[in-house]
Amino acid sequence: MLFVRLRSLLFASCPDHPVALCEKCRRTYTPEQLGTEIGDGCYLCHDCGADLRESVVAHARTCPNLIPQKPLARMASVTSSMISPAVSNRFATRRRARLGLDVHTAAR
Repeated sequence: MLFVRLRSLLFASCPDHPVALCEKCRRTYTPEQLGTEIGDGCYLCHDCGADLRESVVAHARTCPNLIPQKPLARMASVTSSMISPAVSNRFATRRRARLGLDVHTAAR
């Protein structure tokens, strides 16, 4: 299933350049040349029959089209939160009540 998703991603993001290289015969393949059929032989070189999956995965790890350009958002840690302890305690009390925990013994 992973390769099915990877292939659809390659069709969307890498249609204009090779995404696989056969090490044996040195032929390159674009997503379109790999074809749309999923099943036995869909990752084999058309000339020599070598398995191209390792090359496709290597391309996915290094292609600039597939690497996020912006850094991922960072979330503030709970310890540096701006929420006051009183408000935080109310949320904790509500959570314990929602989970069915003993609210009175936990608040002591």
